[in-house]
Amino acid sequence: MLISKENLKQNVSLAWPLAMNSVLMQSMVLIDLLLVAPLGEISIAALGITSAIVSLLIGLQNSLGNGTQMIIARATGAGETQKISTDLMSGLTVNIGFSVFAFLALWLGASPLLALVSDNPDIIVQALRYLHVAMFTILVSSLTQVIIVYFNASRQTRIPMYGFMIEIPCNFLVSWVLVHGLFGVPEMGLQGAAIGSLVAVFIRLVYLLVMVRNEKNLDVPYGYRHMSRSTVWAHIVEVSPIAANFLVLMGGMTLYQMLFAQLSVYDYAAITLIYPWMRIGTQFVNAWAQASAITVSQHIGRNTVSEIPEFVRQAVNITQILAVVVALMFFLFSFIVPYIYPNIEVETMHALALIAPIYIATPLVRTYNTICGHALRAMGDAYKVLRVHVVTQWVVALPLCVLCIYLGLPVYLVFGVTLLEECLKVINFRAIKAKRLKAYQVLSA
Repeated sequence: MLISKENLKQNVSLAWPLAMNSVLMQSMVLIDLLLVAPLGEISIAALGITSAIVSLLIGLQNSLGNGTQMIIARATGAGETQKISTDLMSGLTVNIGFSVFAFLALWLGASPLLALVSDNPDIIVQALRYLHVAMFTILVSSLTQVIIVYFNASRQTRIPMYGFMIEIPCNFLVSWVLVHGLFGVPEMGLQGAAIGSLVAVFIRLVYLLVMVRNEKNLDVPYGYRHMSRSTVWAHIVEVSPIAANFLVLMGGMTLYQMLFAQLSVYDYAAITLIYPWMRIGTQFVNAWAQASAITVSQHIGRNTVSEIPEFVRQAVNITQILAVVVALMFFLFSFIVPYIYPNIEVETMHALALIAPIYIATPLVRTYNTICGHALRAMGDAYKVLRVHVVTQWVVALPLCVLCIYLGLPVYLVFGVTLLEECLKVINFRAIKAKRLKAYQVLSA
């Protein structure tokens, strides 16, 4: 089937700033790591623990924001400016409510949580200092997240991208000064990195507030006045399966890591080394899928559902092209791994060679699942998407992974369970997508 140039242009204009946002967000973690690395293993370990906690909470914020994004996109497609304002305030209430809960949970439970993770008192002290600042970063981030999804849903994805481009150099400069105590400033170590992130996120918030004030289609006072318990509850009902979906996937990924840790040190090292590259490789595909979901939501808002089947088919076609490109990149990557990691053991390099076919083939199926997951959530099938993830990952793949490790099977079979999981999802998503698109065709007939 031919790919519409118009659809390609519209989605590319949405997708590339979204992809840049994801890459820039990932780079913030790298900035802290690069600045903290010279402080020694204690600081690095403390950063590793705290960044995992903060990333989980920020990820939940983002998942709630993705739900708000689809709701606002529908209202934008329908041209309902008053509903946009109400949806925005409802989304802000939900996101801030979650962030306040997370703030209180960290305030009351950070010490016992860290005591469970580490028995090193030096690591716990540094991690607590970091978290005491990061709690406020989470609160500020909830405001920025909702404003960002408003701009994304309104097809103004470049504005959030510019916000990240302002934030990152501010984060680097402030953290650099505070971590190492430059220009007469007291040396604060790991806590300085946390303060730098807080200052940078606050600067991004100021920028976004200035930009959102110029929006003619947004009436915040109206949205606040007309927000009610029913609108907030309806918002929670719609975004909760998306948040649950994130928790299921994040929990599954964490359990996978714990299971892989039962392999030999060389096999586990190989999987650990390849995972970040697999995440980076999916950022552009994920951005394309998000852009497609925004377009689908706007079609629903405009009541032009007859155009959705053709658009989704074309979006999937483009995704399949992206899948081949990503797989080819991983194929080339498999040849340069020895140059990227020149000092690793021969056994680890052998394990990397064994799992190479798995990580090369994975994008060919995972990209399809990504586009289907986002599109189906936009079409109102969030609970069906959640069910697919629960069954394929928690009922089939994870128990099978446990069995493979128990039987002492080779690393490529253990790691290959993740590819099997993606293949099972393809079968389910294809059936759900076909049924939903057929329903839209019947409505438009």
